[in-house]
Amino acid sequence: MFAVFKHFHMTMAILSMVFLVVRFIMGMRNPAALNKPFLKIPPHIVDTLFVISIIAMIITVNITVYPSGWIGEKAALFITYIVFSVITVLAVRGKMPSKLRIPAFVLALVSWIWAIKIAFMKTPLLLG
Repeated sequence: MFAVFKHFHMTMAILSMVFLVVRFIMGMRNPAALNKPFLKIPPHIVDTLFVISIIAMIITVNITVYPSGWIGEKAALFITYIVFSVITVLAVRGKMPSKLRIPAFVLALVSWIWAIKIAFMKTPLLLG
């Protein structure tokens, strides 16, 4: 069962980043385009399923975040990714300063890539 949740989790992680990139590019060109339902509703569904997949994997393996340094670091990076993704989308929509668009997007991308690297290595880079 863990393998099913793991693959579902990886799929949601990829879809989450794809939606962020699409919203960033479309928002940079035409912020009004972000009001279309296919750019508002599916990203929330994907991110919700992303969180559910994390919880399902933790329950399936019966692990805690703190004893495993890499899991704690990955959890912190996931939260960082979500925070910078929200800032990116709000800045692209004009609800936050536009000068935050690119830095927030880059930081979301870096935190996402870093989390993937930790997931494959199973070794924390900072908390180890």
